[in-house]
Amino acid sequence: MRSLKFLAVLPFAVASAFAGWEYSLVTNGAYYVEHEVKTGDEHFSAPSGPYDGLEALTRLDAKYTIPTPLGDHWLLSGADVELWGSLELSPVTLRPMVEVDFTPVPFLVFGAGASIGSGWNVLGFEGLTKYDFETQDYENLTPFTHYFYDLWASATFQFDTGALIEGDWSHVVMVASYKLFYEAMTGIDDGEIWQWQESARKANGLQYSFTGVLGYQMPMTLNMVGLMLEMEGHLDKDDYGPVAQSFDGDFTTTAISALTSFKLSDKNSLTVLYTFERERSYSQLHDDEDQEPLLHVTGGEWSFYRVALSWKHKF
Repeated sequence: MRSLKFLAVLPFAVASAFAGWEYSLVTNGAYYVEHEVKTGDEHFSAPSGPYDGLEALTRLDAKYTIPTPLGDHWLLSGADVELWGSLELSPVTLRPMVEVDFTPVPFLVFGAGASIGSGWNVLGFEGLTKYDFETQDYENLTPFTHYFYDLWASATFQFDTGALIEGDWSHVVMVASYKLFYEAMTGIDDGEIWQWQESARKANGLQYSFTGVLGYQMPMTLNMVGLMLEMEGHLDKDDYGPVAQSFDGDFTTTAISALTSFKLSDKNSLTVLYTFERERSYSQLHDDEDQEPLLHVTGGEWSFYRVALSWKHKF
């Protein structure tokens, strides 16, 4: 059973004091569907129950745009640099984030960023824990003596056929983004397993993610439908130390989602994802996810994973 996470950011009260900045509030929620755990190689696991948990996350973003035209040509005249600052606060975690994006041409974006945060554990909600291989359980860590942090760099290709073909109904949108990031917990040795913000089975190490979107944009409230592919994993399976081979440390998690996006108003938009995911499949049946780092991975298990919502409000 997944834990319910309530996450919120500090109230925003002084936006008008910072001319040139743009502010937005992004709230993500997900409803997870229960599925029967099976053993063996590649297979699909059908839903076995209507409910396996809820999740919610809210983040306050601030963006400052600096025009950096590289010339008079239409491809270069709109070049800019965007400075991002974000704050994420939950009952069990606190994390600020910063990022810099450079768009030299309309279809290419380069980015780099970092975040650092700490957490605590209360009322069954686990923000910061370390895995104990002997007890097969996650043990609490002392807040603000251990810190989660990550560093990343990304490159994104984005293209809209509406730039070549005039008309409200000529917008086929394509996005491909590759991200390289290092994620770790201070005070945790390499090869150990830990949990951050209710997300378990993590290990220090260099990782990658890929996101691809193919969508059709329309001039109506339902303004986009499409498909999204997400892939993520460790570059080196040895990041998982003593269980690197059995746990398949460089396993690639894959998610395929049907995407619908709604333009509710000039300041509000809503995106809904219906996601199938491929996760590790194990050689042994189990009821407790905390046992999984000590089980032997034999392949991948596909399942209908969740329905996810993302609401964005611009101030």
